[in-house]
Amino acid sequence: MNDKIRKKATELEPRIIDFTQRLIQTQSASGQERAVAKLIQSEMEQLGFDKVFNDKVGNVVGILQGQGGGENIIFNSHMDHVDAGNLADWEYEPYAGVIADGWVHGRAASDVKGAIASQVYGIYILKELGIKPQGDVILTFVIDEEPGDMWGMKRLCQDWLQDRPVSLCVLGEATSLNIYLGHRGRLEMELTSRGQMSHSSAPRLGINAVSKMAPVVCKLDQLSQSLPEDETLGSSTLAVTHISCEPGWGSTVPDICRVFIDRRYIPSESTEEVVEQVRQVVAECQVEDGDIQVNVQIRQLNHKSYTGISESADLLKQPYLVARDNPYVEKVVAALKEHGQAPSFGAWDFGTDGSYTAHVLGIPTIGYAPGEEIYAHRPTDRVRIDYLVEAAAGNAVIAVGVAGEYKGGVTNVENY
Repeated sequence: MNDKIRKKATELEPRIIDFTQRLIQTQSASGQERAVAKLIQSEMEQLGFDKVFNDKVGNVVGILQGQGGGENIIFNSHMDHVDAGNLADWEYEPYAGVIADGWVHGRAASDVKGAIASQVYGIYILKELGIKPQGDVILTFVIDEEPGDMWGMKRLCQDWLQDRPVSLCVLGEATSLNIYLGHRGRLEMELTSRGQMSHSSAPRLGINAVSKMAPVVCKLDQLSQSLPEDETLGSSTLAVTHISCEPGWGSTVPDICRVFIDRRYIPSESTEEVVEQVRQVVAECQVEDGDIQVNVQIRQLNHKSYTGISESADLLKQPYLVARDNPYVEKVVAALKEHGQAPSFGAWDFGTDGSYTAHVLGIPTIGYAPGEEIYAHRPTDRVRIDYLVEAAAGNAVIAVGVAGEYKGGVTNVENY
């Protein structure tokens, strides 16, 4: 079977490359994924997936239905991408999908449109070869991953997935064909300092909200120097990412100052503990200066999907780490090794939607993809063509390794 899968992946290389290019050429900023969702849905329909549909917020689902008696597996990637930034920094036009030097170049090539192509065509390989899984092989492509609060994934799971047993989730986030087992949590907090306006010619008559926020920021910087570390996931971090004030016009002492904090944290720290740490910093500053009045809360983000659904969500991704000896991880590694690949283990620097499937739903969640983390969000965004083909073959063997191969007998295909 492995030789057939490898041969078929090689035969499909031109189509995998073409699909990757078309995905890159279809811009899909967060909240604007309609065109790329239509492209992915159309591709899976043309390839003959058993079921292809959109959910309420516009996530796309494609299913190769199992014949019964196996375990269900999900492959997942997000459809949105970050902005191209300064076009002068790009060697190749970011939305052209240029092929050069063995790479496909362009925004989201590594994060994660190359993965989308390798997932779709990887599972198509099974269909082409007549390899029928026992369990369902489910492809899910979600909206709004980049904003950082997992809203698209959350809606997919709550609206459609929650009643379906799933044994493993495989993310298309960049791993260089290795197996990634998790990442630190990400929590964005908003600190609001309240002061009192006055004319800036007489600041003594007011309370400057910026000045009162300054010692809090300094203490947060001190806190960032003494955060814990995880052997696999690395160090916890704290960074101030945004400062603004109001009213923000001339000759006026500001009465409001806002600060955003990006806090990355490891599994030994709870979300509640991380928030309380910051509140304690504020409390210490207030002891030193009674005019300091700072509120701390988890920042919320407002969403509107391309289907018109609006909702807000906390900017929060909890940390997660799957054990190397998890039985499904072992199945994946065994399948890839039998196929001739030799993946190592790793973890992402950034956060992923796997936080929801792993931390919230308890589904073992790993990463396996052709993209390389070093190119994510950069003007050098690209994906190796040989990795695209290898990932397609790898996704095929992972699917069979977990869902099982149907050898004949009574079928039990569920109707979705």
